[in-house]
Amino acid sequence: MRRFASHTKYLFAAEATIHDVVEHQRQSLKQRLEELGTETILAKPLQELTSELIETFRLEAPRLNRNTIMQLPNEEIDIDVSQDPMRGIFDRSQPFYVKGTMIRIAIPLSGDPGLLKYGSSPFNSPIPGEVEANDVVLAYTAEDPDLVAVQRDFDNRLSQIEVILNMISGPAEQWNQQLPELIRARLEERRSKVERDQNLSLGYPLTTSRTTINNSQEIRRKGQTGPSQAAQSVVAQRYDLFLSHAREDKETIARPLYAALIGEGVSVWFDEAVLRLGDSLRRKIDEGLARCRYGVVILSPRFLSKDWPQRELDGLVARETASGEKAILPIWHELDRETLLRYSPPLADRLAGQSEAGIASLVRMILDVLEDTR
Repeated sequence: MRRFASHTKYLFAAEATIHDVVEHQRQSLKQRLEELGTETILAKPLQELTSELIETFRLEAPRLNRNTIMQLPNEEIDIDVSQDPMRGIFDRSQPFYVKGTMIRIAIPLSGDPGLLKYGSSPFNSPIPGEVEANDVVLAYTAEDPDLVAVQRDFDNRLSQIEVILNMISGPAEQWNQQLPELIRARLEERRSKVERDQNLSLGYPLTTSRTTINNSQEIRRKGQTGPSQAAQSVVAQRYDLFLSHAREDKETIARPLYAALIGEGVSVWFDEAVLRLGDSLRRKIDEGLARCRYGVVILSPRFLSKDWPQRELDGLVARETASGEKAILPIWHELDRETLLRYSPPLADRLAGQSEAGIASLVRMILDVLEDTR
């Protein structure tokens, strides 16, 4: 296949600047704080919520690591020299190709690669280069490359990139320093209001919900003195999801996923939000499994080695077998296909979410399933 010199790509080429990015983060944080559900605000410690939001909205300005630069394999390419005035080309309206060489280097970076789109001001000049994964890649093409000129060009571009990165790191770090207080102040304000509103009373006996009132009226009409089993099932809480996970995966994925789903208005059975001192673990889990639409199962090496998570999975599998309908939404967390195949070939064959895709991506996938079956 013939390879041509590719169209040049640039760093810091977006019209927006780092200051626009900071403002976008500010507005997104404000919206997120307003959208947090009452249950989340009351159930989770403020410090925990604050830490999660800081992690989501902080900005990590990139840094280049010149000490670990690698040269990528050289490639032969076709270079269009039709506009070169030094060449005796009769018809310059058509491309005229000569064989050339493309030399590329990859410079590892830390921080958020996405910020390499944005300069510190609208007057920053874009710099030829591109981002591949967590590397900045610079390319030099010529018919007969002069290695001294190539190195000089790379050094010059690297210095320009580092100057702009130093300039965008200031606004990013200033934003990071403001974050904790911005989040903490608004969370404290919202929790205070929620608690105050929940304590407002006209002096009447308090019930938990309109469902409870309707159920009590139905019981009185039937002349019953207490709730029947059917009535109890009416008021029993239903959940969109049952979140099954190993305890060791709670901090890294289970709790952040729960918080994100609750923030989207999804009802989730999550052990630390549901279980209370003295509860029967088996009974509560069985109730949660029976009342959920789906079970989100975070499959990991820790999950596969634990008894309780596997019992939850067995309950969901039994439900699928009995109903013939999908009940399990699997997520692979630090797990490879070969390990899961040894544990359960049918599970390994299912389309699953990948934790490395990020919490936001997993939430979108789950919301799509819930929306399709409403």
